[in-house]
Formats: sequence, structure tokens, C-alpha cells
Amino acid sequence: MKFTPIYYVCIACPTITRTKEMVDKYVERGAKAFQIDMPSMDPFAETEFVKKMMKESLKSGITYRDYMDGIRDIRAKHQDLEIHIVVYDDVITSVGLQEFCDFVEEVKAASIMVPGISTQHFIYAAGRGIKIFRSIIHEMPEELVLAATMASDDDYICLRNRKPGEEDKPGYDTWEKKYRYIRDRGVKGNCFSVFGIKTKEELAKVKEAGGRGAIIGNVLMHLWDDEESLWSLFEEFQSLAE
Repeated sequence: MKFTPIYYVCIACPTITRTKEMVDKYVERGAKAFQIDMPSMDPFAETEFVKKMMKESLKSGITYRDYMDGIRDIRAKHQDLEIHIVVYDDVITSVGLQEFCDFVEEVKAASIMVPGISTQHFIYAAGRGIKIFRSIIHEMPEELVLAATMASDDDYICLRNRKPGEEDKPGYDTWEKKYRYIRDRGVKGNCFSVFGIKTKEELAKVKEAGGRGAIIGNVLMHLWDDEESLWSLFEEFQSLAE
């Protein structure tokens, strides 16, 4: 099992053209996997940084199908890239459930992540063989851990770090302890850490804990206008990739 950073970008943050350019540059420097978000009217799980750019993009008149075409362009240029897609239920509803799932299959997405996914959307997508990137938040509530145990060995699990002001499940305040807990509970899927991975040292802790990788986004996106700093940090993350 290879350790793989998944680099998060939003297809329209700040613009579709800019995002595609940056994906090209990441790939040139060794990136193998991306998680690509599509702007939502209610992106409740995103950072304020991403929410602001999503709002500005949607106000500009760009459509969901424009975003989908942007992802199609990335796939066409990078045939071997591992692509995971993030959407919210409002996006799926606006596009249409069948059309959205057709699109996921067309671009050969490895998975979709849908924060707060509805039962209807989950059942339909899973029924078509589309992998759902399941999530376990920092408190590791029983219902999410139990749901993750139902995933197969090749499914994707997101293990989220605590955000400012949040508290971990008592006794599980490190990546090592979090991973040991979910593995002991029977979670077998490909587990990736997310949130707060801002340094090589923090990513190394994920690797040492037995994670499959980590989703890294905002810390790099904040540096898109300072490419000297961007590529220096990117190379630190990539040094741990296998």
C-alpha cells in the first residue's frame, strides 16, 4: 500500500482556467492524486477561504456544467491521474442525479465525497458502483465508525482532524491513537487524514500512524501567488510520497 498525498483544489478557485493551470504544475512536480471540489450554494464543510471563492464564482454566472467541463479537461490531459470529486447535495440535485453519476463514470473518478449526502443519492451512486469517500469526523461518533466498518478494503475513508474550538474524542488526540482506534474497530478501507496537515512533520505523523495518505489543500492554495514558497512546501510533502 503506497502512501499518497491527495491534493485538494476547487475547480473554480479562483477560476477554472487558473485551477487547471495549477493542476498541470502540481502534476509536473509529481502529484498523482487530486480531490477536485465543485462550488456549492451551501458549502458548510469548507474553510472560509474556499467558501468565499465559491460564492464569487457562482455569482459570476458560471454553471455547474462549466465546472464539469473543467474537470473533463483535466482528465483529458492527465489520463493516469487519480481524481476524486467533492460535491454537495445541492450540486447533484441541480445537475441531476443520473447526469452527475454519468459524468463521474465518464471522467473515471476514483470516488466522490458528498458532505451530508442524502440517502437517495448514496443508494443510487453506490448502486452504480461509484465509490463514496466516507468520512469520520474528529469525535469519531459511533454511527460514522460503524458505517466505515461496512466499507471494503479498497474503499476510501476520510479521518478528519479537529478544527479550532473542537475537542477530540477523549483519549484520542493524536493520529496514532485515532488510526489505532478505527483499525481496532474493524475499519479496513484506505484511510486518509484531512485538515491541519500544514507541514511535512504533520504528514509524517499520518504516515507513521498507518494512514494511506492525507488530503492537502488550503495550505498550498494560499501560496498560489507565491510560487517559490508553494513549491518548496509542495516538495516537502512529496518527499513522503511512495
